[in-house]
Amino acid sequence: MRARLNLVIVILWLLIPASALAQQPISLQTVDVQFWPEYDQPSMLVIYDFTLADQVNLPAEVLLRIPKQANLIAVAANTPEGGLVNASFDGPTVSGDWQTIAVKVETTSGYHLEYYEPLTRAGAARQFDYLWPGDYAVDDFSVYLRASVDTSSVITEPPLEPAQASGDILAYQSGIGALPAGRQFNLHINYEKSSDTLASPSQGIQPSAPVDQSTSGRVMFSNYLPYILGGLGLALIIGGSLYFWRPGGRGGGRARRHRAARQEAEADSEIYCHQCGTRARAGDRFCRVCGSRLRHEG
Repeated sequence: MRARLNLVIVILWLLIPASALAQQPISLQTVDVQFWPEYDQPSMLVIYDFTLADQVNLPAEVLLRIPKQANLIAVAANTPEGGLVNASFDGPTVSGDWQTIAVKVETTSGYHLEYYEPLTRAGAARQFDYLWPGDYAVDDFSVYLRASVDTSSVITEPPLEPAQASGDILAYQSGIGALPAGRQFNLHINYEKSSDTLASPSQGIQPSAPVDQSTSGRVMFSNYLPYILGGLGLALIIGGSLYFWRPGGRGGGRARRHRAARQEAEADSEIYCHQCGTRARAGDRFCRVCGSRLRHEG
């Protein structure tokens, strides 16, 4: 009896799909969230860098939620050389107050996501609220804030620690640590900015030197004037020829009148071959069919 039971268990085990046996709950090893206010747009640039936990089998699909009003601009995978390449993903799809991006994770080197989100403004004051929805467990969660230029009075809740940044730029960071699945994390950012200057404004393309007649590669109208005049002359010649020989033109009219006169002469001709009876054409001296000499009256 026990042998039969063991046999049934083994059969059922073999019938379970291998993919189902391989499935593991998604968890994240690291999540690093960066906030770059008014960097190259008058909004908040939010950057995610994350890696999967070692026990998660690849490939895997990670569903990341970002606010509905956010503008997704990049989903990428880290390369072993430290660069970024475009990653495969689906979405975003809107549901309630969120957009969901399904990232296809195929390597262990980590993934990168960027989006913009509007700031709340009141004069010089700026405010931004961030929420990690807690969809996955995270072993190591951290945040980093890089302030923009002309920024002062930076206040965050929870408080962040000062961090190194280039020049006079203020920066703050905090290692939040482990977050279990379902645990949310809120960050409130308040600061003041004395101007609307962006930290990295887009640069318009400007010439390295004044552009004048001696500039290499410059297209001057005078350089091409002889070619333009020559082309116009050739066009006039071709157009005149077409007009002269077209039906109704001077040359075409003469040819048409000549054909009409010939057709009238042929119509008036009543000469037939006395051998085969074929009607002759005007001016014919011999039959075009049998070759007999035609008999002309008079």
